[in-house]
Amino acid sequence: MHWVTVDGYPMPKLVGGHPALDFCNTWSGWGEPPHPKREWLDGYDQLAVWARHAGLISEETAARVRELARRRPEEAAAVLEEARQLRQALYRLALDPTATRAFGTVAKLAAQSAAAAKLVAGPDGQASWVLPASIRTPLLAVAGSAAELLCSADRHRVRRCPGSDCGWLFVNRHGHRRWCDMSSCGNRAKVRSHARRRRDRATPTGAGDDPPGHPPAPRRGRATP
Repeated sequence: MHWVTVDGYPMPKLVGGHPALDFCNTWSGWGEPPHPKREWLDGYDQLAVWARHAGLISEETAARVRELARRRPEEAAAVLEEARQLRQALYRLALDPTATRAFGTVAKLAAQSAAAAKLVAGPDGQASWVLPASIRTPLLAVAGSAAELLCSADRHRVRRCPGSDCGWLFVNRHGHRRWCDMSSCGNRAKVRSHARRRRDRATPTGAGDDPPGHPPAPRRGRATP
């Protein structure tokens, strides 16, 4: 299973190895025709819950921004649309470093994130950069994470899952990883390969001109538990 339930919402597993890539993975079936079931972030509330789930904002901040969004739904909807545009730009940039327009989109929001962050002292004296709670906080938290990824060595280790109806991104740190998750795309590929070998053995030579087919893989999009 490629999803978990968080605050009553189905959320994709965090398999990317970095929050910025996991954010890209809130859309399923990259490169396939658009379909509502490919979208995990159906509303602003899901965006805020996902940001907490990914560790980009605290539970307290998530609760505050969700309440703000309930009071100002139009503003929240605009932030959600901006987040989806960031996701598309980040996905393209992760696979193509020469995508200058995508870089501009990410860089603009990353700069806003850096400008909004406040240096806060922790109870043990160790300080950290924190984004004050606002409706834009989940968006800016993702943008800051994207900047961190692009400035790291992992930037050159990003790979795309070749699984059917997937396209999720992940960091391939050791060079041996092929699938986003062996329990989903990897396992489906193994099942299809096994079924294909069985059909090949059962089909007499010259029985037909067309290669044996197989039923399409189940959709990887949002599911209801």
